[in-house]
Amino acid sequence: MSDSHENPDVLLRTAQALEAAIAFSIASISVNLPDVKTEVVESLRRNTANSDKQDPTKDAIEHLVTLIETAAGPSEKHRV
Repeated sequence: MSDSHENPDVLLRTAQALEAAIAFSIASISVNLPDVKTEVVESLRRNTANSDKQDPTKDAIEHLVTLIETAAGPSEKHRV
């Protein structure tokens, strides 16, 4: 087993890549199904609202919500 999972830099890059992939995927889906983006954002917000403490997970979810809300799907980026 690799000890890359114990390396904070590798974990950070992996988390950032997953975060970007999730945001882009939801933005892409929302081009055809706009309600999906809304449902995901509302669900994530409910999740963080139900948490009574401020922790890194809650911060990460709030950051992901911001990414999803501001992400444009492929056809939006290339629209002229």
